[in-house]
Amino acid sequence: MGRTGNGSRGSIGGADPHPLLPGNRGHLGRRPLGLIALCAVAAWLIAFITWSNGPWGYDFIALYSAARLVATGHPADVTDLPSLIAMERSVQPEAHLNDPNLPALALLMAPLGALPLVPAYAAMLTLAVGALVWAAALLAPLASPGQRLRLLPFALLAPTSLVALAQGQTTPFVLLAVAASLRAPPFWSGTLLGLTLFRPQLFPLLALVALFDRRRAAGLLCAVAVIALGSFALVGIDGMARYPHLLSITATELLPPELGLPPLVRRLVGGDDVMLNTALAVAAFLIGAFAVARGSSDHVTRTVRASIWSVLAAPHALLHDGVIPYPAVAARATTTRATWLWAASGVAVGVIQGAGIPIAAPWLLSLWAAERRAGKSTGF
Repeated sequence: MGRTGNGSRGSIGGADPHPLLPGNRGHLGRRPLGLIALCAVAAWLIAFITWSNGPWGYDFIALYSAARLVATGHPADVTDLPSLIAMERSVQPEAHLNDPNLPALALLMAPLGALPLVPAYAAMLTLAVGALVWAAALLAPLASPGQRLRLLPFALLAPTSLVALAQGQTTPFVLLAVAASLRAPPFWSGTLLGLTLFRPQLFPLLALVALFDRRRAAGLLCAVAVIALGSFALVGIDGMARYPHLLSITATELLPPELGLPPLVRRLVGGDDVMLNTALAVAAFLIGAFAVARGSSDHVTRTVRASIWSVLAAPHALLHDGVIPYPAVAARATTTRATWLWAASGVAVGVIQGAGIPIAAPWLLSLWAAERRAGKSTGF
């Protein structure tokens, strides 16, 4: 009997030809669009409802307060912790969060800081969902063609994604920069990797990828220079002198959802000694640099490895940072079995890690080992 595909099943090529009738072609196009819209709306609603139950406890209040300091004419106070907390409490009395992000981020978010809290969060959430959708589209060529739609619900509805959205964090945008760097011309690829400086603890190993190519390195340096100059221009020399203190507060935290190897070792051996923390961070970055540089010189492969090790080596990486290794998950989606294995195990790890059981680092190591066994990434 005739079929929509206008070809017999099992014909040469392993799949039916594309439908010839315009109506049938449109039907195929609507299916992924409908799934994308459904997942995006579901992610938006889940995150917004979650955040609404206690906005003072989520990271967005710190990002918003820093942006509000800029919007209200007090940019130099962005790195002054008492001023930041005072602004947080003027918005939500229970809030008491540090903001270790570079001041340039507060400048970029100043338009949101001029809005009331709820509309500002809704706008940030909408942009973040869009960033995840866009990143998923850019990462799709890493996966086998038949597996790409199967990864979409994972990209938007995995615990790591939902936590990033509910927190109002910048990690979806950092993921988008990493994903876009895979397909961009070398200079712009390096520029996009430079934007990961907005998540400082993840920056070193992602930046390392750009340093293997002169044009990417030039783009990276340009992006870093713009971000650094923007930060200095906003808060001044005195304001930037206060910034390392904000970083040190975050770097020495030991929270249950920490994903990296340094916090895991600290949890096992105990102690909050500054020298121990520094030594563990340096050792982890050196191991990560070796893992990223070793083997294939292909830019895509190195970026995939760096997406794993940037989190593993970070002295402070929480559940929302778990979106950064999505390129590695996409690259392992070669068969239906492999796709379900990595996606389902990733969801389970997110839930268990969120409950305070530190299994994310071993899972990320197994993902890296799988990437090493598979060899060079394909799809670009």
